[in-house]
Amino acid sequence: MNHIILEGFMGSGKSAVAKALAKEMNLPLIDIDKQVESRLKMRTTEVYDRFGDVYYRAMETLILDELQSVEERSVIVLGSGLALMPQNAPYLKKLGRVYYLKVSKQLVVERLSKGEKHSWLRAGDFEEHVNRMLKEREPAYKKVADYTIKVDGRKTAEIVQEIIEDDGKDHPA
Repeated sequence: MNHIILEGFMGSGKSAVAKALAKEMNLPLIDIDKQVESRLKMRTTEVYDRFGDVYYRAMETLILDELQSVEERSVIVLGSGLALMPQNAPYLKKLGRVYYLKVSKQLVVERLSKGEKHSWLRAGDFEEHVNRMLKEREPAYKKVADYTIKVDGRKTAEIVQEIIEDDGKDHPA
């Protein structure tokens, strides 16, 4: 399949880039986190609180499996921890090209300290927590990525354009 898949850490801009990219390319947008929320009729934080990380990751894998049958080319945005589960890599490779939106710790801290969405992350030493999680997740992101885009100091439109330009190239299967 030939879907465009975006991955990256919290605060990397995945959702904003995915929305802009889907609009620019006139493609449907599939957000894995929103799919989990819709299926369970609760917010992501509620799913984690009630069922835990293992359950949430299993739901992501189930949705990835179901996406194998989606024939209409789409922009797919992944949850920030989806790449951590090794069983998801083959699904991603079959679905399309994975773009890793790489973000610095400084930008994550700046973005996530503003809102309520990731308030659970701010318990204890926030910057140290972000730093540790970034280091833990970086190898998983790199492993499934076909293309890495550094997002610091860049506008959403620039990132979208880079993806569109790369998408237009021939890539080995």
